[in-house]
Amino acid sequence: MARFQEPPKILDLATEAQIRADHAGILSRLHRITSSGKYIPEIDGLRFVAIVSVVLFHVQGQLALPGPADGWLWYVISHGRRGVELFFAISGFILSYPFAMAILRGGKAPSLGAYFWRRVTRLEPPYVLSILVRLPLLLLVMKKPLSLVLGHGLASLLYLHSLIFGTMSAVNPPAWSLEVEIQFYCLAPFLAALYFGLRPKILRRRLGLVIILIVGLLQVTLISGNYEGRLSLSILNYVQYFFAGFVLCDLYIIDWDRMPQHWGWDLVGATMWSWIFLSADRSLHVLLPFATLLAYISAFKGRLLKAIFRNAWIAAIGGMCYSIYLTHNLAITAAGFSLRTLLNSSRFSIAIKSVIAYFVSLPIVLGVGLLLYVAVERPCMDKNWPSQLAEWLDHHGIRLRSKASEVSAES
Repeated sequence: MARFQEPPKILDLATEAQIRADHAGILSRLHRITSSGKYIPEIDGLRFVAIVSVVLFHVQGQLALPGPADGWLWYVISHGRRGVELFFAISGFILSYPFAMAILRGGKAPSLGAYFWRRVTRLEPPYVLSILVRLPLLLLVMKKPLSLVLGHGLASLLYLHSLIFGTMSAVNPPAWSLEVEIQFYCLAPFLAALYFGLRPKILRRRLGLVIILIVGLLQVTLISGNYEGRLSLSILNYVQYFFAGFVLCDLYIIDWDRMPQHWGWDLVGATMWSWIFLSADRSLHVLLPFATLLAYISAFKGRLLKAIFRNAWIAAIGGMCYSIYLTHNLAITAAGFSLRTLLNSSRFSIAIKSVIAYFVSLPIVLGVGLLLYVAVERPCMDKNWPSQLAEWLDHHGIRLRSKASEVSAES
């Protein structure tokens, strides 16, 4: 076991200070703040692909733009919902990483209390704000009844909308995937302990791949894939993507230095990314986790793809994906309202309408997401913000003592 006490020689980790030095100016103020002080730019590059594909898909759907039959580009965009599964695999990697390091490298095991408190302080402020902003809009603009708004709003705030109503959130439909994420957050420490505790590594990885395959086959057989129903909108329908992240994390920690960069990975990556957004086969749900795993490895190990995914602007936008995801639905609705005359006009061709719709929508989506990111999400990435807020309140004569600040300090 002695050889597992030190991190691998090639772990593609950079400190926050290094990132800031490399990307001076505005980029240094946009990159995410990590609890460990370490940053993996390729991960934010992968987040960029996931969030862009989701946004393009929802612009097309919400503004009733052309569909798959109108050309290959629309066909690709119509598969943008697969960005959600791409996010799930990233979460599997990120959340399992500290537990895997403790188990496989003999490091300090994360405190469960600190782990769950970090989920609250990091994710809840932007999420709660994004839900609360929508409630008065549903009442005053959409003219929804108060009972419906309060009931669905409370269920959404508690990440229980899909489980209670069996449908996507009536307040913020894309938030259904965040409910799946929360279910995984609760299970991640225990699943990671079971998976990474298996020895030897070849048995562990084979078992992980077999689980991915069997779960996918069961889902195709037993669960409807139409984004309707409690099972379809729960982790039971997506657990294999998180396991794909586990396998990637396993490779990253143990064998990354044995996997050299090579142009061959660029070829693998190009093939996998094309298949992910072009395939319409029924076996997609079974094969997509495997394609995602290979595409993600290629993002690290391909010579060209690595450079693309590490690009400063791509990584910066990818780092804002949570804020963009929370706000893009509302931003697209606002863009559609401003474009309603154009979209309903018969004076312009469908192609011109589409170009203008995206030209107007995408800056609004990015701008609103950036606002939430800079104002709320990024400050909340600082794990010490609850204790700093308590100190500020104490300094201004407002006593605030809580168990929460103690847990935050220990994290």
